[in-house]
Amino acid sequence: MASLQRLISFLVDKPLSVDERGYLVNREEEIEILSRIGMYQPYGVYGVAGETGIGKTTALNFVSPKDVFVKRVNITLKESVDSVLYDLTYSLAKSLEDEEDIAEEARKTREWIVEEVSSVKGFALGISIIATANVNIQKNELPRFNFFAARERLARLIERTIEVKGKFVLIIDELDKERKEDVLRILDAIKIQISRDQLVVILSLPYSIYREYSAERMRWNESGNLENIFKDVVFLEPLEKSEIEEMFVRRVHQHLHLIAEEVFEIASEFSDGNPRDAIWIMNKSIFENATREKLEGEHIIRTINRLVREYLGEQFSMTENQRKALKSLRNFSGSRNEIVEKLQKEGIKRTTAYSLIEQLIQKKILIKRNGILRMSGKFKYVAIE
Repeated sequence: MASLQRLISFLVDKPLSVDERGYLVNREEEIEILSRIGMYQPYGVYGVAGETGIGKTTALNFVSPKDVFVKRVNITLKESVDSVLYDLTYSLAKSLEDEEDIAEEARKTREWIVEEVSSVKGFALGISIIATANVNIQKNELPRFNFFAARERLARLIERTIEVKGKFVLIIDELDKERKEDVLRILDAIKIQISRDQLVVILSLPYSIYREYSAERMRWNESGNLENIFKDVVFLEPLEKSEIEEMFVRRVHQHLHLIAEEVFEIASEFSDGNPRDAIWIMNKSIFENATREKLEGEHIIRTINRLVREYLGEQFSMTENQRKALKSLRNFSGSRNEIVEKLQKEGIKRTTAYSLIEQLIQKKILIKRNGILRMSGKFKYVAIE
């Protein structure tokens, strides 16, 4: 095996498990907050939000409130309210079959779901259900869901769990991949069943819900719909550049001699603080240079250039003024007014500068964080003719 190929197994994009705590970088505070919510809050629905790939599932994997019973489930079927309810009930029941004092109730609930779901329209309720029930799926058949009975089954299972285990923290993942409207529809379908004393529900949320939720919280003497659903939402900020570099070092510390130091810097800038993007570009660069003895800065820059042009195509076509702005702003960050002044020094008129900034924001070439605009790392190393 060529030298660089050894690194692939250390750069896999997947949520970290508890056994991989050594790879965890700067999420301890958020994990501790979520664990304290599980320990001390008497009930309610709480969220963890952030950009896609920022590490929400990893954070949820590490939530461990002391002396509190915890179960983690995924909701993967979201085509209808019925499918959500059945998926949640089935997944929770299956996970509880390992608990001796709840196993019988859990098994009966799971078997009821399997028997009840005899056909669905256009999708399958998971390989495990189909394999167990030996269901033949006919796409054109209408679903036969007993919605109200399923809600009663879920409520009974939760009540039994609390009765036997005491305080119960239910962690629901995968909702962050859905549109805001769909997430709210899902929660509305099960809100009665998950709103009870001694039950704390923590779930992953799309960034759009956090943005709206935080705005509602700051409105004086005025409440919104999200405040009525969520008790609180924990937001995962993008990682700092140095933290992304630390993540790489922790993963490949035994093979640092195979990667030039500037490669880590370039990959961390490309990521814009997103661990998934950082791992992705490093992985792609290694694959494209797998026969080399060492990955150099020029290699990863070549990969970035190829990918940006391949993925964006015509979207990356630039006017003369846009190209001039990009060259000027490559290593500059500041407020909107500071960027306007910078562009004016390059001979661009003030009104044109404001228009250029909006165009570059729309193209995601300029990004704004904490009131500061800067060029996205996705474009910083792209050659501009």
